[in-house]
Amino acid sequence: MPEEFDFSELRKYLQGQMDMGEEDLLLDEPWTLTRKKSAVPAGAPRPANPMPFPQHSAPANPAPIPQQSPFPSNPAPFANQAQPAFQQSAFGAPAPSAPAPRPAPAPKLDAGLTIAPRAVKKTTAAYELADSIGAFYDALKTDALYARAANVVRYEGPEHPRLLILLAAPKPGEAGSNFFQSPTGEMLVRLFGSLGYAPDSLGVTYFYKDAPRALSPILLASLRRMLTKELSFIAPEIMITFSEPLFYDVFSKGKNFNELAGTALDFNGTKTVSLVDAYAMTTDKQLKWLTWKVHIPRSGLFTAAK
Repeated sequence: MPEEFDFSELRKYLQGQMDMGEEDLLLDEPWTLTRKKSAVPAGAPRPANPMPFPQHSAPANPAPIPQQSPFPSNPAPFANQAQPAFQQSAFGAPAPSAPAPRPAPAPKLDAGLTIAPRAVKKTTAAYELADSIGAFYDALKTDALYARAANVVRYEGPEHPRLLILLAAPKPGEAGSNFFQSPTGEMLVRLFGSLGYAPDSLGVTYFYKDAPRALSPILLASLRRMLTKELSFIAPEIMITFSEPLFYDVFSKGKNFNELAGTALDFNGTKTVSLVDAYAMTTDKQLKWLTWKVHIPRSGLFTAAK
């Protein structure tokens, strides 16, 4: 062609767009191409590889490029190299930003991997190794439950009683050796004597063998194990517990006293009957009547009188 386009206006426009920055970039500004006379005379051969687009001239005062150290002071792993704040292509469109790196996949556990169960070491208490009732009470003195006890009250009665009276804890000044001489003990001797049980067939022991105290669930569980071991030596025909709190201490909260009072129960192989508080029964005629007329007949275990 004898004539070529003059791109000087386009260069000025694009250069102006670069100087304005990204926020003021306008892509619809009108501009026109003006023709100028070709420097190549008509009929002269054209160059072999004409430039399809003109080279952009550098800005008059280019901004200095900060120098970066080839070795960063604290490079983060898998971090991208710093990108320029603004990149522009030949037609004024910003260059696309590099995609964000994908996070490394979490390691997968082996499907066949199993965690070995933790071995729990159970210690055996000294009283559990006792081979006689005397050794049992001696071992109780060394147990942490009775570490501060002045005295561990022992069972009082025949070797294998027909009826074993189980009380919660000894009252002040009370021990197994003098219980049946107390007002409550004498009342129980008369009560069971009316059913045909001789005084020498009765025995008495205590669930907690020291002065009364508040007992946590852990201590109650220890006392149940101690009672089980003690019963293995005493071996009564029937054990009778007195009072509603003692009922729950022995059988835990899973049973209801009002529903089960006087019924035939079982405590680790020992026939058991739960009655109302014996100390309250001593002076309360209503409780005596409830025990004699309702609870004792309900069990069906007291047959010595007939």
